[in-house]
Amino acid sequence: MTYVRPHWGKFVIAIIAMVVVASTEPAVAAMMQPLIDGTFIDKDPDAIVMVPLTFVGLFFVRGVARVVATLGVTAVATQVVMQLRIELFSHIQKLPQSYMDANTTGKLLSKVTYDVEQLSSTASKVWLILVRDSLIIIGLLGYLFYLNWRLAMLILIVAPVIAVIIKLVSKRMRKSSRLLQENMGHLTHRLEENIRGNRLVKLFLAESQEEAKFYPVVNQLRQNTLKLVVIGAANSPVVQFVIAIALASVIYFAATQEGDSAMSPGEFVAFFTAMGMLFAPMRSLTSVNAPFQKGMAAAETLFTLLDHPTEPDSGDELKQPFSGRISIQGLNFRYAPELDPVLKGINVELNPGETLALVGGSGSGKSTLTQLLTRFYQPESGQILFDGVDIQTLKLSSLRSQIAYVDQDVFLFNESVADNVAFGDPKGADLNRVREALKHAHAEEFVDKLDGGIQAPIGEQGSLLSGGQRQRLALARAFYKDAPLLILDEATSALDNESERQVQAALKELCEGRTTIIIAHRLSTIEHADRILVMKEGEVKEMGTHQQLLEKGGIYRQLYREMH
Repeated sequence: MTYVRPHWGKFVIAIIAMVVVASTEPAVAAMMQPLIDGTFIDKDPDAIVMVPLTFVGLFFVRGVARVVATLGVTAVATQVVMQLRIELFSHIQKLPQSYMDANTTGKLLSKVTYDVEQLSSTASKVWLILVRDSLIIIGLLGYLFYLNWRLAMLILIVAPVIAVIIKLVSKRMRKSSRLLQENMGHLTHRLEENIRGNRLVKLFLAESQEEAKFYPVVNQLRQNTLKLVVIGAANSPVVQFVIAIALASVIYFAATQEGDSAMSPGEFVAFFTAMGMLFAPMRSLTSVNAPFQKGMAAAETLFTLLDHPTEPDSGDELKQPFSGRISIQGLNFRYAPELDPVLKGINVELNPGETLALVGGSGSGKSTLTQLLTRFYQPESGQILFDGVDIQTLKLSSLRSQIAYVDQDVFLFNESVADNVAFGDPKGADLNRVREALKHAHAEEFVDKLDGGIQAPIGEQGSLLSGGQRQRLALARAFYKDAPLLILDEATSALDNESERQVQAALKELCEGRTTIIIAHRLSTIEHADRILVMKEGEVKEMGTHQQLLEKGGIYRQLYREMH
């Protein structure tokens, strides 16, 4: 309801329209008495004219009010859903990396698409039925008590029975809806993973294996969908059966009443019409329970996500431009309290403009160290200082604006070359800077040959480009950002010789005048680094220049010999 508040004007109009619709229901039933007694029995000439005209007027007002109520609620609901989607998208951008690691892409996609859609149904159709039909029931019950309170009490007797049935069914539906949303998350994840890895699936002839993995996911979804439908389908007939018993009782006792308590034919028809009109809104309220519980289960998951803490970002701006001096002091880190340490007592001093290379086997902590520099994770203890300032005291925007990152798994958006190179520029792509960056990245030649040049689309994940071209666009993005600290997760190992030569030339130019940290996979690419850190099991085992480490005859020399 807090999301509805900004649209209270439309909401109030919709509520008023619902009240009008609800008031016309007992009015229609009330018209039965003058219709029967005045028109057919007494043959009153005024009633013969006025009753039909009143019927026309009532249904006209009722129709207009229904349209206004539907439009009002739908307008508010779509605004609420849009706002929720925007907030979810914005919130996901700010979630800590640990949350992103623990939740699949498909699960998050399902929340923003499927779960929000379920909430959309509750916010529009379900909400409309709940409010409108509840008001109709109240209005009709009030009229029934006005006509004959004794008979009306018979209807109220079944209300607690219906309430108990709905409560029991609602509990089961909410549980099934949660399972359904989890299943949809698994389905989206499986689809997303399979589509992304489509080439690999085909290459390894794994189509049948993937289909075998997909079957239990969709079958589980089918079973939970069926379970929800069965519960919902059983709900309405049971409630309607209880209501039918009440209706039958009313007919019986009305027929046996005598004396002052007896009703005229018109009164009985009016009473029975109002009682019959109760059936439709009651049926709507019971049948709407299934989508309502889906929406409520969706709301739980969505607001749980929105309530999840974002990355801590309460620091200060850098007082002056970052020179590139980095000091890492006693750094310790583990991904979870119950897991083994990933980094143990790391101490490194890096001067402005120096190049530091990190080497070591898989799991030695190289990538984790760079993730701590960008504050994707928080250290267990120790400090990282930029120009003597603890990065934990800096705003994330201030810290990350000082860092350009080139990953070995280049991520490119399904946009133009210019948009990818200038990614993150709040002013939009400066085409002159884009061309300059492409030139420095040795990418200008192949970009000019594209149909559209720097405005050419490059496909999802740069699918229209070669591996070397994608890598050079990533380097151009780093040139465009022009940050004082450059982190390179070297990606030349998967490139052909010509592409590697061009990328290496661009890398050499990119590193000039910047503090650079390179995660090295090919030791030949970091021979000219000012300092090399040899890491093993989260610790720095050796440190020095390429020549010093070779002369030392330790781990680095052994690694170098294995690669040569």
